[in-house]
Amino acid sequence: MRNIIKNNWSYLFWFAYYILLFGLLTFGIIIPIYIAMLLIALSPFAEELYHRVIGVRPLRLSSEKIRLTPLFDEVYEQSISIYPRMPKRVVLYIQESMDINAFAFGKCSLVLTKGSINMLDDGHLKGLIAHELGHFANGDTKVNLFFAIANLPMTLLLSFGNKIQNRLETGILKFVFDIIFSIFKGINFISELMIAHQSRQNEYRADYFALMCGFGVDLSEVLTEIYEISLEKPRTIKEQLKSTHPPLTKRVELLESDLYNEDMQKE
Repeated sequence: MRNIIKNNWSYLFWFAYYILLFGLLTFGIIIPIYIAMLLIALSPFAEELYHRVIGVRPLRLSSEKIRLTPLFDEVYEQSISIYPRMPKRVVLYIQESMDINAFAFGKCSLVLTKGSINMLDDGHLKGLIAHELGHFANGDTKVNLFFAIANLPMTLLLSFGNKIQNRLETGILKFVFDIIFSIFKGINFISELMIAHQSRQNEYRADYFALMCGFGVDLSEVLTEIYEISLEKPRTIKEQLKSTHPPLTKRVELLESDLYNEDMQKE
């Protein structure tokens, strides 16, 4: 049996590394700035602002409330029985997009797209909701935010470094700068690969959480349906390593394997 809940040490390691690096480079000035950024980003105000940025809204129509509220409550109650430490307040929102998708962010925001609501039946919606609740159970929605903030100064540093590198003339100064800057870029690349790998594992664990909640068949079916209507292009090795989501076929394969093993144990 796979683990339902994971730790986030890879994220926390790189977050601590970035604080140490930029703390040294700025003689500690950036550390209180980091803390302030985190407090703001994790506040209800920031989450509400992000709602407006990506265009999500609460349930407004009576038809939405009548259909979606019981579905969400059923899955949420089941998720609490599997993981009692589930956040006490998770709120369902809608994004006006016709893609079939769902996602979660912040402390309490779970989003279904309009396309998912219109094109999927109730069972498949439950599967999507259960998967996203798995991200809340694993702490992915908050840890991803921490890392995104931690990575921002590195992104700015690399952009600034590229400009300096292009302006430097040949000589010892450029040689030393190129070596130091290459080390920074190498560290950042390794970070991207590690976090992308962790993100793919997050998806597998969220899938398994949905299965443990009793919605594995629904999730497997909806992932298959998304795969059949999507146009996934073959990815290069670099694209595969940096991808934050595993192939849909691999996710379905693991879910079906777990479902088969579960059935065998019942017999």
